[in-house]
Amino acid sequence: MKMTSFRSFTLVSFLLLLGFHSSAQLTKIDTAAIRADLSFMDKDSLLKELKGMLDSSGNQKSFFSATVSVSNRLFSSTNNAFNAQQTSSGAAILPSVSYYHKSGLGITSTAYIRPGTSSAGLYQMAFTPSYDFIGSKSMAGISYTRYLKTDPTNSFATPYDNEVYGYFQMRKTWIRPSLTLGWAEGSYKDVSTIPVSVRGNTIWITDTSSITINDFSVIAGISHGFNFSDVLANGDMLTVLPQLSLIGGIQQYNSTPLTRNMGYGPRSKLDDLERVRERYNFRSSSTTSNFMLQTAAASLNLSWYKGAFSFSGGYFMGYYFQSATSSQWAHIFNLSVGITF
Repeated sequence: MKMTSFRSFTLVSFLLLLGFHSSAQLTKIDTAAIRADLSFMDKDSLLKELKGMLDSSGNQKSFFSATVSVSNRLFSSTNNAFNAQQTSSGAAILPSVSYYHKSGLGITSTAYIRPGTSSAGLYQMAFTPSYDFIGSKSMAGISYTRYLKTDPTNSFATPYDNEVYGYFQMRKTWIRPSLTLGWAEGSYKDVSTIPVSVRGNTIWITDTSSITINDFSVIAGISHGFNFSDVLANGDMLTVLPQLSLIGGIQQYNSTPLTRNMGYGPRSKLDDLERVRERYNFRSSSTTSNFMLQTAAASLNLSWYKGAFSFSGGYFMGYYFQSATSSQWAHIFNLSVGITF
């Protein structure tokens, strides 16, 4: 599949998703139901705090929110289908600040900080404008994220530069189906040093390539939220949200040699693929995969609210049907504390 065909397929998919949703936005909605509904999304924990859009009478209002999270979601701030493809282990600290307007428009800024290592410090920023639409029978939203990296060679850094994420969920049934679409693209420099023996002497040559990645995901899920009030204190709320999902998608990469010393020529496609898989779990032996069912996943999100404060935790477990690495399992977690004002 050529790059233009890949992007056309992605654009049509997002237009179809947005076309599903046509109900009117509400001025008064059930606070508990919205809290549970929003917990199903594997988006930044700030979005779970959209409860703050509701005052005591259930009317929407604008608000700011600040959150600090610890998570191993390193590739994407919105889409765990992409996070499940990372090969780096470890966690980062993610402080975020958001503003949500009562119309549904929002903007989020997230910093990625790597702690406790020789390369500790800020290595990435994400800026995400978004729109969320809440209706009586369904809810939907779309967001765009731009990633800025201070050190693109950092193994923690996402290979993506731009990402689009859209979701749609039914609200009236006890088991609530959802559909999310994600697209991301980006590039990074892959630099490796290769030992070469010349007349009995070992020398090291530098091999640099530009890697370009396109990724498209489709997640079909079912979930049900459980709400409990007055759990730890009067007026608090606990939401428990389990979800089962099937994930499909298409992956594409392209490698362009930049430098290679001593005229040893470009790397083979097999060498390219192995280098890409050191950072990104690419599941095809060619540069473009076919659309296929990739992963079965189960997730659990817990959120506790008390006034303007919130604590939340999430766990995502995915099983690859076809894995390019030794492990067929992906484990993603997120712990966060937030305040809405």
